[in-house]
Amino acid sequence: MNRKIPFQKIFWIGLMLFSMFFGAGNLIFAPFLGVQAAGNTPLALFGFLCTSVVVPILAIVILAKFKDGRSMLETISKPLAIVFMSLVYLLIGPCIAIPRTATTSFEMFEWLIAPTALNRMLFALVFFATSFFVALHPNKLKDVLGKVMSPILLVLVGVVCVGSLVQPDAVSQIVVHYDQNPFGTGFVEGYQTMDILAAFCFGSIMVMNIKNEGVEHKKAIHAVLVRAAIIAGVLLAGVYSLLAFSGMLRSETLLAATNGAQVLSMLAEQLFGGFGQVINALIFLIACFNVCTGLLSCVSEYFHELVPRWSYRTWLIVFTVAGIVVSCFGLDAILSLSAPILNFLCPVAILFLVYGIFKKSDSQA
Repeated sequence: MNRKIPFQKIFWIGLMLFSMFFGAGNLIFAPFLGVQAAGNTPLALFGFLCTSVVVPILAIVILAKFKDGRSMLETISKPLAIVFMSLVYLLIGPCIAIPRTATTSFEMFEWLIAPTALNRMLFALVFFATSFFVALHPNKLKDVLGKVMSPILLVLVGVVCVGSLVQPDAVSQIVVHYDQNPFGTGFVEGYQTMDILAAFCFGSIMVMNIKNEGVEHKKAIHAVLVRAAIIAGVLLAGVYSLLAFSGMLRSETLLAATNGAQVLSMLAEQLFGGFGQVINALIFLIACFNVCTGLLSCVSEYFHELVPRWSYRTWLIVFTVAGIVVSCFGLDAILSLSAPILNFLCPVAILFLVYGIFKKSDSQA
């Protein structure tokens, strides 16, 4: 069976990819950039979009002809492929990105739930248990993340951003590190979304969902994946821009915030009062849930292929439990750990992508 997928279904696959990219880091960094860059937001945002949208989407397109990052790196060296990809999967998995989804969404409920160690643990248990059950069926992620969760998320983000755009306040002075080189600062800040590394890992899940629609031929799969990636990229760029300019237009009143989570929380409260906290909490919960579910699926699938004697379900349990444990250390600890590692790994990943542009693939998806 190798039928043509209608555009509507490609759109849902694109929304699924968007939802897998757009999570905790994506929500945190764009509005914070707008607050700190203030009048330099357009330049800073351009740099940010280069590493948070352009490179990840190009990575999806480049890696599509190899199936995924591991398949491409194996054309250089199999040991290199295993070491690099295992490190990437661990970073976007249990070490940083997966626990970051729970800690970020928990912080958005601190107006409702006291931030005690016990409450943090209980929240993580419920959050990860729900993600676990959805991730048990990775070939159905398009239906859950693409058709249901992503549209709700886009509507909620749109409500906050449009509110900020139609009710601007005052633009603050530019924060020092965005004064001299706003493009370069935004460029490096885009690493924090981890999307460059995530792009190396999403291929297998994307291909699985495309094949689930009855497409088996390599060229047909590649064509669908490219179109879905473009849809995801347009959505990411649009949402990032709205978030960044929303932060910029009210930056004078948001300068007290120390991270993007606080920016969005303060922004929603300024615009909608107490109800803004509910909107903001739902935005973070849905975005973080989408990414957590997608990452759990990708990481478990990868390590199942690497060590097949452990089933996909077993690996899923391992990484779910690991995510719960690490998330209890809190958001600030996770962010402080991630920055130096990502500043090293992301440029290396970009070099591998340059190699992939010129390397012809003998394998198939």
